Amino acid sequence: MFFEKTGPVWETLRNLDRRLRDAGLDYVVIGGLALNAYRYPRQTIDVDVVVTADAFSRFMDEFSGKAYRRDPRLPRRVRDSQTEVPIDFLIAGEIAGLATKNKSVRFPDPKERVLQEDLRTVSLARLIELKLVTWRFKDWGDVVELIRRNKLSESFADQLDPVVRTPYRECFDQANDPKYEGS
Repeated sequence: MFFEKTGPVWETLRNLDRRLRDAGLDYVVIGGLALNAYRYPRQTIDVDVVVTADAFSRFMDEFSGKAYRRDPRLPRRVRDSQTEVPIDFLIAGEIAGLATKNKSVRFPDPKERVLQEDLRTVSLARLIELKLVTWRFKDWGDVVELIRRNKLSESFADQLDPVVRTPYRECFDQANDPKYEGS
């Protein structure tokens, strides 16, 4: 179901898209759903979107307690009341990932969006930056797969923020190491 763009996660995204557009709120999708737009089919259990601080505030005023329930533990997470799928809101302009290692890569302004496979997402370079600044193995593994599936070169690093160029090259080396092929 998931890879046919059906099921609760995709339904949650479609509902959210409709509500945000009807309210005049701009957004961009990142995270696991965005990987699917760049030739890496990977399931996810949530929806990650970036909005402005004002858009988040307006969204919460308009929809919290109705179509979406707040998560008491995480102030920017809501659950779709119908599908029970969590939605994580990230705020444009805030430092992305691990702030102790990253001082320059920020969550994108929704105006940076590109339409990729009918998904309002970020460019491949921005998605890779956002994955690398988490400094989590799972996200770096996603980058390895993005490199493989999109046949990216080592020089693709030149398009990235300097803070993630070395990690990108490490992922590139792993993506092209024959002993890891198919893993």
